[in-house]
Amino acid sequence: MYGRKACQLVKELAGGEEGQFTPFNSGLFEQVVAECSQHHLELQSLIRKIQDEGLDVQTARNADHYGALIHHLSLVRNKRCLMAYTYNRAENLRSLVWKVGHGLPQEIEEKICHSEKEYFKKHSSALKSYMSQLLVDLTVDMVPPKILASK
Repeated sequence: MYGRKACQLVKELAGGEEGQFTPFNSGLFEQVVAECSQHHLELQSLIRKIQDEGLDVQTARNADHYGALIHHLSLVRNKRCLMAYTYNRAENLRSLVWKVGHGLPQEIEEKICHSEKEYFKKHSSALKSYMSQLLVDLTVDMVPPKILASK
């Protein structure tokens, strides 16, 4: 059924705890991308068929129009699920810099894909560059001490 794999991908993301990394599910991710490609091909085919019949794509209300609509909506939904999966993983990586610093812990490095590792390195590098320009380490403890020890 359309969108089931994309829904699985989002459920996998939602099933994990906040800020915790699950291994990147490249197999399911690629299946959703392949399903998007299939929807795109079907959509193009149906639109071409409507145009070949001499009908206006915008106003035609036949079976091909509704089939194209289903493929279009399925394609949009799958893309939104892929974007949500990617965005949430990127947000977790961004927040990780503030928690563990500029190096990735081994147990997290094993769970992320190559592009996520590159993203983390570039984000960490940009943050380091910014902090060196300000001469401030922004990754230190965010909670101020309760007792100020100044004499």
